[in-house]
Formats: sequence, structure tokens, C-alpha cells
Amino acid sequence: MACKDILDVGCGDGSLVRYLDDGKRTLVGIDGDEACIKRALNESGSNNAQFIYNRFEAYNFEKKFDAVVFVASIHHMDMTVALNKAKSILKPDGMILIVGLAKPSNFFDWVVEAFRVIPCTIVSKIRHMQSSEDNHISVSYHFQEMNEIRTTADILLPSSKIKYGLFYRYLLWWKK
Repeated sequence: MACKDILDVGCGDGSLVRYLDDGKRTLVGIDGDEACIKRALNESGSNNAQFIYNRFEAYNFEKKFDAVVFVASIHHMDMTVALNKAKSILKPDGMILIVGLAKPSNFFDWVVEAFRVIPCTIVSKIRHMQSSEDNHISVSYHFQEMNEIRTTADILLPSSKIKYGLFYRYLLWWKK
């Protein structure tokens, strides 16, 4: 399926929207941080991109999307509410994609965390990566535990796939 209508929830400065903008897609970014949306609007310069200053859970979308994407943003909201909202605005065969942050919740999660420290540290230094705080992006360190995420996904997104990613993240994807 070609994703032509994509929503980036918690779009921050709009960098994912700009990255995905190939001139053929309709891209929407939404964020509850006014400074982030102002920055996204200033840096966009695209006719295919729209940025909305509002909380995702409260906004009434008039259209449906092929994909709803959360990149390090779902932990800023109630996951159940956000996922139900995302499901409601998906087109048939639409996808939810999450790059999320979570606390380890069992021995295996802790082992994975231990093995991620070294590559994450190396990549961060090589790329001279800055923290979100350094880039003036709002931050929340209130992460759910992985077992809570797995349980919520099993209930709301049956047959979703979850795997570990670098930088203390998990990757979740689900097709409607």
C-alpha cells in the first residue's frame, strides 16, 4: 500500500514531515507545543504539508489517513486514548507506526537495555547528537513499562508487531 496521506503525531519541528515530503503525499503534523509548530511552519516551505497546533487527542480530523505515525511522542499522552483516536482516523488498510520510549519491565528487557548502551553511545558521539532539551523540544520522562505497552497493544492492536530499536526505543506497527 502506498501511503499518500500521513499524519505525524507530536511532529515537533516538522523534520519527519519534511523528510517524507516528496511532492506526492499529503502530510499533516500535529503538536501541542506552539513553539514547535511555529518552527515547523518556518522551516517547511511545502504546499503538501500542513501543521496543526493542538493536542492530538482533542483535535477533530475531517479526513482519514493511510498512516498515523508517533515518533517519541505517544508517552506524552494517554496511550489508550491516542491509539483509539489513531484507529478511528485510519483508512481501510491504514497503518499505525510507533517509535516509542519505554522502561524495561522484565529480565530480558534489562538485558536488551544493557546491550543497547554501547552502540547508542558510539552513534551519539559520532553524529554529535544533541538531546531534545538542547533543541528546545518539550520532553517527558514518564514512560510506560514494556509490559504495559505489550498489553495495551495486544488489546487495542491485535496482531501488531513490536521489536526493540536503538536509543532506548521500541518499534510498533499495526495494519488495520
